[in-house]
Amino acid sequence: MNRLLSQLLLLFFLLASPLLQAHIGSPNVMYEGLAGSYHLRVSIRPPSVVPGLADINVRVIAGDASKVTVLPVRFDVGQSGTPPPDEAKPVKGELGLYSAQLWLMTSGAYSIHVNVEGKQGPGFTVVPVNSVATTRLPMPQWLGAALLAMAGGLLLALVTLVGAAVRESVLAPGESPGRRDRIRSAVAMVLAFVVLSAGVYGGRKWWNKVDSNYRNNKMYKADPLITSLATNAGKLALSVQIDSGRGRPLLVPDHGKLMHLFIVKQDDLNAFAHLHPAPAGKKRIFECALPPLPGGRYSLYADITHENGFTQTLTSDLSLPEPGDPAIASTSLDSDDAWIATSGSGSNVFILPKNLLMKWEKPDVLDSSRDTTLRFQVLDSNGRPARLEPYLGMQGHAVLRHQDASVFTHIHPFGTISMASQEIFVKREQAVAPNRKTLEVVCGVPSKDDFISFPYHFPKPGHYRIWIQVKHQSEVLTGCFDADVVGSG
Repeated sequence: MNRLLSQLLLLFFLLASPLLQAHIGSPNVMYEGLAGSYHLRVSIRPPSVVPGLADINVRVIAGDASKVTVLPVRFDVGQSGTPPPDEAKPVKGELGLYSAQLWLMTSGAYSIHVNVEGKQGPGFTVVPVNSVATTRLPMPQWLGAALLAMAGGLLLALVTLVGAAVRESVLAPGESPGRRDRIRSAVAMVLAFVVLSAGVYGGRKWWNKVDSNYRNNKMYKADPLITSLATNAGKLALSVQIDSGRGRPLLVPDHGKLMHLFIVKQDDLNAFAHLHPAPAGKKRIFECALPPLPGGRYSLYADITHENGFTQTLTSDLSLPEPGDPAIASTSLDSDDAWIATSGSGSNVFILPKNLLMKWEKPDVLDSSRDTTLRFQVLDSNGRPARLEPYLGMQGHAVLRHQDASVFTHIHPFGTISMASQEIFVKREQAVAPNRKTLEVVCGVPSKDDFISFPYHFPKPGHYRIWIQVKHQSEVLTGCFDADVVGSG
């Protein structure tokens, strides 16, 4: 009976398929970069319950690899507190694809160490991952009914054993129990039933207390984002405060900015801004001037990275008035701020300022069942690739949002991870293993053509708006595209 119960519980956890919200509604962590001489694309689906299993897929795009191992390392523990790495197994029918599952035992900032061996020698890279509980898994009704029936059977069996022991354990062999024996047995069974029922009740209260603590204290809750507007010297200023009641560590810059704030018009998605509020001298309060966006209701998304490598996307919403004097209102506190107010392009071409065109090498079909690469190119008036400058240390930035607001993702050419978080983990490993020659992490893959590529996995079908940002002649340019993604069926 106990063995059957264990098997049923194991089956329940195997059948459960939790989803983790990375960014907003996008479960997979994507990273594309170099591990030594090997060009890798790493896709990680973290568990939504902790402890839980993370699914790791490593695709060797370039390089002759013979072995891939993966190892989860928590920020405050390091490799000294981790088990040996697990070997990722080759996936049949998929050349260069390796797969593994890793246990993430506690909540917090983790890094997945990916080691590659092959003809090009050893290779190593680090992929940061948040390990947080975001889901409370429900128990299927059939499993609850089965467990209740087995528990009832065990309870009755134990009560019966108590009655038999009291009634017959002191009798001589072959002697039949008398009336007094049967009365004692009945009384013992009643008492046993009461005691066991009290134990079950106490266990239920204990479990409810544990469940309540999990829901209220263990499940991840993003820090609240408090926003307000003020007018100062003719400028409309936005104040953003992070209400960090959970005592999370201080922030570190990512691409040189403590906060990347994205503002998206809610009703039609026809206005977008990428801003960088500056600290206002008070704890976790940031301020920036607002560009001349159309009035209306907006969704706000703030990307931040903590000094332990943990990342968050904080959300809020805000109503903006119609802009006043554009010359005054458009004054920005940051030269890397950019915005656009236009509808998306249903085609693969978007017209940029300065007689430039942004072209999307759009696939015939975008499918939510598999990874994809979003490739874009900027052309000048003669049809030649335009000379682009690094924008915030990258070739470009991409932002995606589902029409129903269930998905929001900020992507770089090396994936969805925070570069600051990766650098934090790399520095930690360099400090504890300064002589490790394979520890040469490169953020991203050097471009070999004029295209800007973004690895991504659309988490669900539907209509998406995509904004692509590049820098040309010291000006940040934003392209806008529409995409319809089909389902896995």
